[in-house]
Amino acid sequence: MTPGLIAALLFGTLVLGVATIAIFQFTQARTQALLEAAKTSGRGSAPFEEADRRFRHTRIGRKVAMMLAGSGRPSWSVLGFSAAVLLGAAAAAAASYPFMGKAASVIVFAGCITGVRQWLSAQQGKRVEKFIAQLPELARLMANGASAGLGIRRSLEMSVRELPEPARSEMEQVSGELAVGQSLSAAMNHLSERLPSRELSVLVHTLVIQQRAGGALTTALSRIAATLDDRKQLRREAQTAAVSSLFSGTAVLIMVGLAVVLANAMTPGVIDKMLVNTIGQVAVFLSVGLFVTGFVVMRRVAKVDI
Repeated sequence: MTPGLIAALLFGTLVLGVATIAIFQFTQARTQALLEAAKTSGRGSAPFEEADRRFRHTRIGRKVAMMLAGSGRPSWSVLGFSAAVLLGAAAAAAASYPFMGKAASVIVFAGCITGVRQWLSAQQGKRVEKFIAQLPELARLMANGASAGLGIRRSLEMSVRELPEPARSEMEQVSGELAVGQSLSAAMNHLSERLPSRELSVLVHTLVIQQRAGGALTTALSRIAATLDDRKQLRREAQTAAVSSLFSGTAVLIMVGLAVVLANAMTPGVIDKMLVNTIGQVAVFLSVGLFVTGFVVMRRVAKVDI
């Protein structure tokens, strides 16, 4: 072996060693930055942070947290948001009490909370629809990454650079969870909880099963991308056909509020007076039951299971 070849091999070994050390240091710095960001993202008073953390572990807290994250507001305080909604609803009920009576103020309180929940659900639904529309492109990007020899994690990081919102921030969060030691199964399950949909569940299960058992990932992702394109078109047609039923269901709820307001405008406190005798109670509860039944029926008619 000539001295020049030995020198070239030693130089190549040195370059590879320096590159390995640089990559290791970059990975360590990125992991530390993610951990620091996770620790300082909700900075505030310690008692409030502890209360917020405990509330997130309750059933209602978990549900509110997932709805906030699914609607694109993961940084909002779950406890603070819930308290603001309750205080706002109580203030609206207190303001309506002198004009509409006790029963109507209770309806206003419940209506405010229901309205905020529906708003959050609608925001989450819009974000889910946007994300579902991006799933075929995400599957293609991951299939291209797999065919180029990249792992699932690197393919996800590539999709962060290529995809617009909301897929970019969601994939960035998944990549961040993987970077700090979360398993792929846990990170993808968190994504499914934030954005629940059948299409995403298919992609998540494919990735998790491939990581555990192996298989032709490129072929599977390419087929999923084609299938998701067909489902996207079908969902668009189904939603267009169900617009009138959705509007009718919303109109039923609006009619309840208008009926209460008009009744109290013509005869102040009429709802309270109706609730003190049997005939009035039967009439009120029967009317509410019919309105709720109408709303549920309209929603069921508009819901298309694809």
